[in-house]
Amino acid sequence: MYKIIGNDGNEYGPIDAAGLRTWISQGRVHSQSLVRAEDGGQWQPLQAYAEFASLAGMPPVAAPNIPARAKSDDTVATIIPYRNPQALIAYYLGIFSLFPMLGFFLGAAAFILGIRGLMFVKRHPEAKGKVHAWIGIICGGLFGVIWLLVIGLMIIGFVSARHSTR
Repeated sequence: MYKIIGNDGNEYGPIDAAGLRTWISQGRVHSQSLVRAEDGGQWQPLQAYAEFASLAGMPPVAAPNIPARAKSDDTVATIIPYRNPQALIAYYLGIFSLFPMLGFFLGAAAFILGIRGLMFVKRHPEAKGKVHAWIGIICGGLFGVIWLLVIGLMIIGFVSARHSTR
């Protein structure tokens, strides 16, 4: 199994030798693409591996011209983390968990989605949304617990009222 730095500069894999040959035929990697065995080792050009030595004569494929993201796109993604829907949904659910009765259910969902949103940001920092995820976690957790206590107290009050009227 191998890991590869593709023509776009991103790391891919693990992939087996057959899959790597497919990628070569698709032009996703070439003889100078950096490859390393999954078990560790150093990054080396693909042609340095014996099983791919026959591909050494392949010319490198030019990297695709991928335009850099516009600065305004990053600004919008910071304010509204549309690349991290879990954090965004956690934010709204956390805010709406303020509403009575639904607050417990919305709070629980906000808490869970907030944690998942944070994990997503950790894996994909360009996605943004860390603050939105934290707001979902804090508001969802806080209001979820408050509404759980309110519901519990209402049940206790109802049960004690029924016993006192008998």
